[in-house]
Amino acid sequence: MTMYISATFKELTRKRVFLVTLILTFIFLVLFAFGVRAISGIGEQSQFSPERLLNNMVMMMLGLFFAQFLSAFFVLFSTMGTVTGEQENGLLLAVAARPISRWRLYLAKWFGHAVWIVAYSAILFVTVVWTVHSLAGLPILLGDLLRGLGLFVWMPLLFLSLTMLGSVYLPMLGNGICSALLYGLALFSGLVEGITVYEGSHPALDKFFLLTGLLLPTDSVYRRSVYEVVGGADWAGLMTADMGPFSIASVPSNVFLLYTVGYAALLLLLGCRAFSRKDL
Repeated sequence: MTMYISATFKELTRKRVFLVTLILTFIFLVLFAFGVRAISGIGEQSQFSPERLLNNMVMMMLGLFFAQFLSAFFVLFSTMGTVTGEQENGLLLAVAARPISRWRLYLAKWFGHAVWIVAYSAILFVTVVWTVHSLAGLPILLGDLLRGLGLFVWMPLLFLSLTMLGSVYLPMLGNGICSALLYGLALFSGLVEGITVYEGSHPALDKFFLLTGLLLPTDSVYRRSVYEVVGGADWAGLMTADMGPFSIASVPSNVFLLYTVGYAALLLLLGCRAFSRKDL
């Protein structure tokens, strides 16, 4: 397994998109830090006033919103051609010729990507949270931070399971487009659901939100992550008010989080089965 993790890292570093992702991530974090520092210095509000607390929470949610974008597209561009891309250049045939079961090879590739995706997402998450906490003074408890971190890194792993499965069936470009559309649909659903806090929801919209969350639960996991890191039920009233599309209309339950575990396990099972039967 260690060999595949090392090989995955070498493969990632050879791709230009990896370098571009790191550069864009650095630019985002620098600009975000300047923005937080500038906004937190406006006005003479007390550090613990409701207005300043709400502003700090909005900055936290905006930072994590764009951070999940970066994590998702890091997954997308690094894994959308994991199977079909290597099949087209002949690399997959040479690797699969080794005396190892195909399902083990598939899981090894998944774990190899997962290690670096978790490392990238964790560093990104901690940097964003630390920036708002240190520059704006938003209080963060260690327990909330750890729960939010665990859910935040779980989100790209769900997306990784989907893109890996798609790479078995679809060509690299087709898998990238399909995965990006599904991710965009889940994201759009979450933003629309946030707007319904003000106007009220409709039964048809509620069914649409439910089906979208079941199809790709990445946005639901992200919203639960944000809910946890900013204090959860302690600030539930602020999180559903005056945040526009970033409001959290409904918090995914623990039962739904268990569903995401089964969702990822099912995608991995389908991927292992499909890869074992794939004609190389």
